[in-house]
Amino acid sequence: MGQIISNNTGWLLSQWAKWAKQGRCTPNGFGESPMFKELPEQEAKPNLLITDDEAMLIDSIIAKLKIRDREMAKALVVFYFSDGNASHVARVLSAQSEQKINRKRADVLVKAGTAWVDAVLFMGIVV
Repeated sequence: MGQIISNNTGWLLSQWAKWAKQGRCTPNGFGESPMFKELPEQEAKPNLLITDDEAMLIDSIIAKLKIRDREMAKALVVFYFSDGNASHVARVLSAQSEQKINRKRADVLVKAGTAWVDAVLFMGIVV
């Protein structure tokens, strides 16, 4: 595993979301979400500051998180794909769950998921 360009995990996850929105891969099986299908084709492609290898590393870490805690992985993906909107995460998770997820719980899930990704990156664990 090469040196990753940033030690700011939130920034890396934001860059990963931009990378995934460009259709470089179907991120962790969440690509079937209506959120991905609603992206206009003419939308300006953002300049990426993350390499494909780095983005694929983040993608594989999120895929591992999805196996370990599906709800946390979903919260993380929805959060970064909605440009950091925890209220949107709460609505999406509530719609897909039998129980209501409030904004505070959504925020905790995102923070825990980000910390989990950060720990995997920091420990240098190959996933």
